[in-house]
Amino acid sequence: MTEYNPENERVKKQYEEALLHGRHRAPRTVEAVWKAINLFEQFTGQKSFKSFNTEQAKGFKRWLTKQKNTKGQPLSLSTVRSTLANIRAFFSWLVVLPQYTKRVDGRGIDYLRLSDNEERAGRATREKIPPTVEEFHRVLENMPYESDVEKRDRAIVAFALVTGVRDGALISLKHKDVDLDKREVWQDPKHVNTKNRKGITSQFVPIDALAEKIVVKWIVYSRDVLGMKPEYPLFPKQRIANNPDKMQFEACGFSTEHWANATPVREIFHKAFIAAGLPKCQPHTVRNTITIWAQGNCSQLQFKAISQSLGHDHAMTTYNAYGNLPHHDVRKAVASIGEGSSDLRHLSTEDLWAELKERN
Repeated sequence: MTEYNPENERVKKQYEEALLHGRHRAPRTVEAVWKAINLFEQFTGQKSFKSFNTEQAKGFKRWLTKQKNTKGQPLSLSTVRSTLANIRAFFSWLVVLPQYTKRVDGRGIDYLRLSDNEERAGRATREKIPPTVEEFHRVLENMPYESDVEKRDRAIVAFALVTGVRDGALISLKHKDVDLDKREVWQDPKHVNTKNRKGITSQFVPIDALAEKIVVKWIVYSRDVLGMKPEYPLFPKQRIANNPDKMQFEACGFSTEHWANATPVREIFHKAFIAAGLPKCQPHTVRNTITIWAQGNCSQLQFKAISQSLGHDHAMTTYNAYGNLPHHDVRKAVASIGEGSSDLRHLSTEDLWAELKERN
């Protein structure tokens, strides 16, 4: 079997450029697209994309549903669905290129789709219950804070709770971005890795007094004691240097450079929650925690303010993205209907049967 098709490689590179620079997709998204196209080529044996037709599309879909993941298990419906969507988008782009318009059978593109029921099943996700504010408080109380690194790690968790800043933005913030007097964070898209490179002004949310205290103490300590300057990272990585006495590299203080990615922040969250006897928690779920807390504790105006602090133009975006209540909160909310009104009340089972008997 041919290892690669030069003609295919050239057009794949063109598509990559179109995604990165024409549609402004993130590199991670483009990497997933590239993997999907490679799978399609694996199925065809590196045949030219010009050979694409309805039979090839149907065959690929059947073949894909029989493939296994790295654990030897069948690919999930969500993986099959996303792979087909990426291939569908690729051929939709390819079919309009002059050298492919008359060669590619565009009718096959619609065959790269699961059934409606499978599409819905592929989009379904298991409920992920975000930590409550009380659980975050428990985690913060449990985290050590003797060393400078421990102080930083604790402040990272607290800062996420107080501001709702995404982990990618958190690692790229500088000291100059935080105004302690105003309790405000300016996520400057010129250097802060915000979603869609949007400028966001985030306020400290008074969600937990301990969390805010930890954040303020870290910022004051890092500026006054550690000598952090305005251009330095708000949460710096450790500096690694060679120890000539031990003939090895070791951590010594903090670097003036930012982390390259948010993996260390996620590891800090995982470690802290497990140490507190709680399930692993992703930093991004703190936005769910803030939203659910705000729904029960804030006025409409206050909720709108929090929504904007999270970087949303519309409050409904916050509701829809982060406001889904866990089932136990749904039960509690429904059960509470009518508690404040004499006209709305729950009937006991006995009362319901009595009412039915009267009606019959």
